[in-house]
Amino acid sequence: MSPSPKIKFNKEDETKKIGISCEKPLVPYLIFMVDKPYRKNVGMVVFNREKKVIVGERVQFPGTWQFPQGGIDENEDYIDAAKRELYEEIGIKNAIYVGEYPDWLYYDFPSNLGLNSHLQKFRGQMQRWILYFWDGKLEDCDLEHHEKEFNSIRHMDIDETLESIIEFKRNVYEKFVPLFKQKMENYIAEN
Repeated sequence: MSPSPKIKFNKEDETKKIGISCEKPLVPYLIFMVDKPYRKNVGMVVFNREKKVIVGERVQFPGTWQFPQGGIDENEDYIDAAKRELYEEIGIKNAIYVGEYPDWLYYDFPSNLGLNSHLQKFRGQMQRWILYFWDGKLEDCDLEHHEKEFNSIRHMDIDETLESIIEFKRNVYEKFVPLFKQKMENYIAEN
């Protein structure tokens, strides 16, 4: 195994990149994580006619609310993964595709996250974000269809998600939320 690369550490720059704050340098953690790949993942934002989005309270992060998201299987198209994950996580099959964020977005897992063994082999996640319209009722959703990811779900204004999301994912949300907010406005105005 080759030696780990030398990393020049600038605390302010590095903590902004990975979306966590710290008092001690992250160099040992970063050296360990730099050799790991990112896991391909897709996130889904589902909104209704009132321009409210569906968010869920994650089982492992009580008190924080986020959009459904999930892994992309090998050789799976990210749009197909989004449809599958939307059904697996909240039981929605008939959402209408509205648009997507044009780039992959990345976040690193914090060192204290307590990842399951499957996720420990990854540095973090690289995500595609997809926007869907669905005007159904929350009562029609099924949180236990596949594996229970959320304790509960609710509707929220899209801007509120920037405060409700767990800190290490916030930088990703700050990138796609403004674009999706505009796409939601346009879709409602045109339909």
